[in-house]
Amino acid sequence: MLKLYKEHPEFDEFTKFDTETGKLTAITEEEFNGFLPADFEAKAADEEPIQRVKTGDATIFTGETPETHTRFPRRIYFQITRYCNLECPACFIKAGKDGAHIPTDAIMDIAEFMGQKGLIEARLTGGEPTLHPDFFDILHKFQEEGIYVSVATNGVTSQKTLDALCEESNLWVICSIDGNRETHNRYRPDTFDRIIRNLRYLKSKNPSVRLRLTTILTRENKGQMYELCELTKSLGAESITVIPLRPQVRDPGIKYDMVTAKEFRGVIEDLVRAKEELGIRVTTTIETDYKKQIYADPVFRKRSSCAAGREGTNLDYDAEKQDFLVYGCSYSPAVDLRANPKVRKPFLAGTFPIQDVSRFLDIWRDDSAWTIFRDLSLKSEDCADCGYFTKHQCVGSCPIQNLNYGSLDVSRDMLTQLIEQIQHTSEWYCYKKIVG
Repeated sequence: MLKLYKEHPEFDEFTKFDTETGKLTAITEEEFNGFLPADFEAKAADEEPIQRVKTGDATIFTGETPETHTRFPRRIYFQITRYCNLECPACFIKAGKDGAHIPTDAIMDIAEFMGQKGLIEARLTGGEPTLHPDFFDILHKFQEEGIYVSVATNGVTSQKTLDALCEESNLWVICSIDGNRETHNRYRPDTFDRIIRNLRYLKSKNPSVRLRLTTILTRENKGQMYELCELTKSLGAESITVIPLRPQVRDPGIKYDMVTAKEFRGVIEDLVRAKEELGIRVTTTIETDYKKQIYADPVFRKRSSCAAGREGTNLDYDAEKQDFLVYGCSYSPAVDLRANPKVRKPFLAGTFPIQDVSRFLDIWRDDSAWTIFRDLSLKSEDCADCGYFTKHQCVGSCPIQNLNYGSLDVSRDMLTQLIEQIQHTSEWYCYKKIVG
């Protein structure tokens, strides 16, 4: 199934998405127009911001083309449950066995709404998404709505669930491995062998499944990147993504495991060497000068900034209030339901009752709700004056880390908390420091 989109040139003006391969590609205006019905008439954006046209060959989405964001998110990171069978110290959502599942009916309503509005990919996450009691019904509902599904899992799953995954098609499984056996088991006790066994079983029974490994980069595993790339290849995975550790996690003490910019540079060089010698794809969330060697995201464009709040968003759930939560980044204070509401507020785009899914679009279209992510002038002084940024070699990296916190409307006490929690950790987000 093909889905075509017309957007502002900032996000590629004309694109085509294949729901079988999960790949978004740029196309010409002529190719785009060739899919439109002969009698197609565009409606005014204020009359119908998202116009959906279905033909025998494709579903086409046109309408308003804002410069600050895509018409509708290209990808949502959907925390369908906060329940998890593990309690990893680096978990930003602090999931556990007391976490709540989102009611299935509400998830089904979201899937139908987002399919109609043009969502490209739903990344089902949590918590451990496969532990939602209706996980496979949820997965199939998104697919029925023409939405590509990826699943972020810890890989510690039952044989019954594993066998069911082996029967799925057009599925992307993203699994966490945080180092070699010894290192991984330090963070996730006694799980390494089980995860590897499960992944090998899945690929042997279902070779068509896309598999990616995700590694939280720490000082413990920074010297294990080549070894992890070898593991990636041996598992038949298509890629490995390395995400530097953030301090906004379950265990605050883990911040001492974060790497420096110089150490991160060495990690990137190891990944590039592995990519060249092993022929696998390597990705990272951080800007570097190795762009040609680092595999680009298959959905996000990230022309001028991080995709958070511009091309994608998180959709989460507050069980106590029975509200959906919309926020740009899962590494921000917005994700922590127990955090001070005043600390969370600048990063939380909005909330809406689970019975009123149409409110999601209102929140997405409201630039004032996404100032941190859409106003690219709100960079820290170091970032704004940097030649790499002004010459567009770097897009300013993480909007949260490299934000001018003095621009936020919060009290001095709240500002102090925010800076202590986030800004002092930004060294490895800085392109200039990484490239040396």
